[in-house]
Amino acid sequence: MSDLLTAPRAELVKLIYDLIDENQSLKSQIAELQEKLLEKNPPGRTNRPPDFVKPNTLGKHHKERKRRSAGYARKNEAPTTQVFHAYQTCPNCNGVLGKPSVSHTRQIIDIVISPVAVTEHVVCKRWCMECQKRVVPSVSFGDIAVGHHRIGVNLMSMIVTMRDRLRLPIRVIQHYLTTFHNVKISEGEIVLLLDAAAGRGKKTYDAIKETVFAAPSVHGDETGGRENGKNGYVWNFVTPTHQYMLYRKSRGSKVVKELIGEEGEQFHGVLTTDFYAAYNVHTGFHQRCWTHLLRDIHELTEEDPKNKVVKRWARRIHAIYQEAATWSGPDPQLPIGTQAQERIRQEAYFKEKLKQISMPYLTSLTPQSPLCGRIIKFLPELFTFVRFPNVSPTNNLAERTLRHTVVQRKISGGTRSAKGSETRMILGSLFGTWNLQGLNPFHECRKLLLSPLLCP
Repeated sequence: MSDLLTAPRAELVKLIYDLIDENQSLKSQIAELQEKLLEKNPPGRTNRPPDFVKPNTLGKHHKERKRRSAGYARKNEAPTTQVFHAYQTCPNCNGVLGKPSVSHTRQIIDIVISPVAVTEHVVCKRWCMECQKRVVPSVSFGDIAVGHHRIGVNLMSMIVTMRDRLRLPIRVIQHYLTTFHNVKISEGEIVLLLDAAAGRGKKTYDAIKETVFAAPSVHGDETGGRENGKNGYVWNFVTPTHQYMLYRKSRGSKVVKELIGEEGEQFHGVLTTDFYAAYNVHTGFHQRCWTHLLRDIHELTEEDPKNKVVKRWARRIHAIYQEAATWSGPDPQLPIGTQAQERIRQEAYFKEKLKQISMPYLTSLTPQSPLCGRIIKFLPELFTFVRFPNVSPTNNLAERTLRHTVVQRKISGGTRSAKGSETRMILGSLFGTWNLQGLNPFHECRKLLLSPLLCP
């Protein structure tokens, strides 16, 4: 800089002309490079990197990550307490600080571990000088305990919930209570608490039965059970909001008659079941489970994968089911009577299509002949879901709700007495109903135990 400031005028003029020439030369070089770039990448073509740049390639096993529609990080909970952290004075100079503002927050979620609370209620008697009698206050403990049990409602609800919903063995419940709450409860007392809870819920259990069999559509299923080392059966009848279970030693049709009546007078809705023969006594509207039928058809195709005739037949059956399952129903703007007639016509249409596919194989010795015989036998009960809205073509609801009981049976091996079976059915129905309704089972059990209207 100092040379330029002290340089003569002639040298400065020469320097300016040199810079001008260099600038013109650089501009011409830039123009030539732009022309070459346009020749390789004309307008309208996506620009590509130069030949000397190695293109990016995805690995053989690379899979593009599916983008999430929303974040799945844990959301902040509503805090039960808040602890504020702030300096009272400046940590650097010990100076006075201004008004605080939030820098950041952090939540810590934890539970309070506390020993069991034992409250002794001392009821005193006193002598009245005027009446010349002893008076004793009448204290009601209905809001904290059930009957004459020493175990309070909260602890009792916890034990019942752990036993039914968590499927914990009694010894595990004892170990948990001893470890975390320092309370010891015998096995016999836990059994008495479960029986007491079932006694409180008996009226609700009976009300669930009435609600289930008054519904327009009910799913039914059954599974094996054990009572005192002997085989029995758990029957399960469920709607989208209620579950009713009962234990019987029989798997025959007499149990179905017991529930729906000898002539079906106790149930007037649609019964959805599998193809088990005990349900054939139901003379009303019936929907047989398509999942069971399609599963058997799939197993048949797997037995002989090279049999093209069976595969073609299976595809046609599946296509009819898909057509019926995806039918959107009649025009909702039509009168109700016209809509019902359209549903009946559509049901007859699907029945006829299925009949035409199945009939040719009834008189021939083919692998699909037994299944075609089943289809023809239960043809009037395969498309009931087309005739009536809100009827499912499968029995998945009954099987899903029954799975909890099946796992519970595998863990415990069954019950030891008829009383234990009744207790398990009542509690299973109550907790299953609360689960279908999306309610908190512990809170609902507590409400049940505190409700004076349901006392036996």
